[in-house]
This record gives sequence, C-alpha cells and structure tokens, in this order.
Amino acid sequence: MDEPVRTYIYHVAMLVFSSLGILINLATVCAILLNSALRREQHIFTFSLALADFASAVAMFITNLNDFPESPFQIEEPSWIVCLFTTGLVISILSTLAIAFERLIILRIDALGSRRIVTGRRSVAVCMVIWIIVPAIYFFLLGFNAALSDILLYFISPCITIASLFITAICYILIYKKIAMISENVGLNDAALERRAKNSKKILVTFALVVASTSACWIIMCCVLVVEYLSFIYYQLELETLWFRVLADIGNVLVSINGILNPVIIWLRLTVFRTQLRTCFERLRCRKAHESQSSSRVTLDSTTVTTNPSAGSTINITMDDIKAN
Repeated sequence: MDEPVRTYIYHVAMLVFSSLGILINLATVCAILLNSALRREQHIFTFSLALADFASAVAMFITNLNDFPESPFQIEEPSWIVCLFTTGLVISILSTLAIAFERLIILRIDALGSRRIVTGRRSVAVCMVIWIIVPAIYFFLLGFNAALSDILLYFISPCITIASLFITAICYILIYKKIAMISENVGLNDAALERRAKNSKKILVTFALVVASTSACWIIMCCVLVVEYLSFIYYQLELETLWFRVLADIGNVLVSINGILNPVIIWLRLTVFRTQLRTCFERLRCRKAHESQSSSRVTLDSTTVTTNPSAGSTINITMDDIKAN
C-alpha cells in the first residue's frame, strides 16, 4: 500500500473513532449529570472516567485533523494538544484505579465495620484532587521545562499507565476472591445477601472488562512510546522504519477505540445505565408515535373540513338544539 493512501486511511479511521468517542462519552457525562437515577455516589468515578475519555478523544480528534493530508486546519503549537491527551489518559487510568479501590474498600472494610469510609463527598474530593493536580503538573512542566515535560509525556506516563492497570487487576482479583467466599458461605435464608453478591459480581465483571479492554488497547502504545523515547535518549535514533510506524498507527487506533469501549461496556453491563438507555429509547419511540398521530389527526381534520365545509356548523347547531331541549 502506498504511503499517502495508508496515511489517508489511518487519519480517516482516527477521526471516525475519536468522533464516536467524543459523542458517546459526552452523552455519558450529560446522562449522569441530568438523570437523578444515575446521579449517585457510586457513579462519581464513572463520571470522572467518561469525562477523561472525552478530553482524550477531543485532543485526538484535533491532532488528527491537524495532521490530515492537505488539511487547512493547522495548529502552530500542537504540544498542548499532546499534553491534553496524556492528561486525559492518566486521569482515565487513575479513575479506573479509583473504582477498583472503591469496590475493594466497600467489600472488605465498609461491609465489616459500622463506619463508612467511602462516601459521596470523599469520592468527589478525590476526583477534584485528581483533576486539579494531574493537569497542573503536566501543563506546568510544558510551560517551564520542555525536557522534563517530554520525560513525563513519553516515558513516565506510559509507566504510570502500565503500573496502574497492574494494580487495578490485583484489586479485582482480591475483590473476586472475597465475593466468591461470600457466595460459598451464603445460607438458604440469605436471599438478600445472595442478591447483593450477584450484583457485586456483575459490577466486578463490568469494570474488569473495562480494565481488560484498556490494557489490550494501551499495551502497544505504551511500549511504542517507551521504546521510541529510550532509543532517542540513549542512541539518538528516531525509529522511522515502516514496521515501527505501522505498529505505532495500530496502537493509536486501539487507543481511540478504547475511548468508545469504556462507555459502551458501562451502558450495556450495568443495570441502571441499561434501564435508563431503554427508557430513553421508549420515550423517543413514544414521542415519534405521538407526533405521527398528531400529524395524522391534523391531516384528517383538514381533509374533513375541506370535503364537508358545513360539518362544523351542523355539529354546533345540533349541540345547541340538545341544550335548548
């Protein structure tokens, strides 16, 4: 395949996937903010995850629009876009890790003690700290020290991603063992506890799928960034071979797909999200049916008036006669 054709196909795919990521994650953010059934403390970190994926998708869309062949849209200083993308990535990974810690604490500590450690206010505080500290570090280094910013963007961030995903996987293994233990010890009369264990297992599988998809989508890109950075630092060598560029393109495409998979898994797996999605479709269907009936009624009424202009006066006279009698 010729290089211009490969570049064109790559950027088209990236624009399509990043656009879908923007739309789906924005819909998730708006749904959680505007829907009382979703605006609960257990969805705070899910909101942070969707918002971070939205920011990454926006940065990815702008980058590929800027690099598109013969594109009139050009950014003079694209480094801030790379910084925005990496910031969204790190916050997304940290939000996924926070969800795992939250489930682990609820299952192993809050379930045993009388005092709750995980509360809505504390979850919001953790999200605010993450959203303040992470962008501050990335954009501060970008503005004051380009060398340290490159180390953070291209070496430390991939290492943080891999380490966070590894810790998250360990948390879910511990959670799964605890849920399995609870399920084994459930008696015949513990119906409520059994339902709670099944619900916890379903939530566990949902976010385990998020971690698995994130790991599968990010492992290639993290390795590419680390290898590319180390080869440039130690050997002053830029890897421009065709196979490495194709591997980097595959990693970028998988990263853009990951921004779509996270909200899709959440919407399809979690019962409350799936219920709200079904409700939205039912409301939309009812609204379309109502509009169709209204238009049909208006058409029928206009046809009746046109074909029989005296019908209205006849009805009025009849009603007046009835009242008079």
